[in-house]
Amino acid sequence: DLYRMHNATYPSSDQGLKALVEKPAEAKKWQTGGYLKGKEVPTDPWGNPYKYLNPGNHGDVDIYSLGVDGRESEDDIGNWKLED
Repeated sequence: DLYRMHNATYPSSDQGLKALVEKPAEAKKWQTGGYLKGKEVPTDPWGNPYKYLNPGNHGDVDIYSLGVDGRESEDDIGNWKLED
């Protein structure tokens, strides 16, 4: 949300979550040190990168893991499921 406050939008799908740790060329303003603790994009519990969509299918943005099977299926874990 802080990235969006600084740039009037969330990172694009092409920029991905990497835009939170490395300044994209398109960023109007960028917080020194980035927006994530540890200065690297975290991975899901299975060591895979999280998927990111903007605009999302379930909200402004979707951040999700493909789960243990590593493919899109009913076991995917996403930020939209946090509200359930």
